[in-house]
Amino acid sequence: MLSEVRLISFFIVLVLAAVSDIRKREIPDGIPLLVTIVSLIPLESVQLSGLLVALPLLMIGVTAGGIGGGDIKLTGACGLVLGFGRTLIGLITGLLLLLVFHAARQCVKRIKKENRERGKEQAYPLVPFLLLGMLISIQIGG
Repeated sequence: MLSEVRLISFFIVLVLAAVSDIRKREIPDGIPLLVTIVSLIPLESVQLSGLLVALPLLMIGVTAGGIGGGDIKLTGACGLVLGFGRTLIGLITGLLLLLVFHAARQCVKRIKKENRERGKEQAYPLVPFLLLGMLISIQIGG
């Protein structure tokens, strides 16, 4: 089991990242670095295979766009802390939560009959959903 200090530190840094992502739509480079440092607590178990979870995001970001480099780096850093399985569950859960949020928001807009400008898409911050997904993955994974 992951140490309590490691988990508490990890989620504190993720909360900071979520606040930054909500306010500025940007994740400072220091945040993934802090998560990487947290992965060293305790020194015995850095989960290098967890980096692989970020590869699909990298491929999507390079080919289709829409995913920021900070989201990709943060997901890889989360993998160092939680390992491949938990991070994959957290990422999928976070993306599903984002999808549900988007669908609910679109329904509310239709009910209110709000018109948006054509061609202008709404960008959502990913980190708050990633944070919730990682919390759920810890609960599921033990």
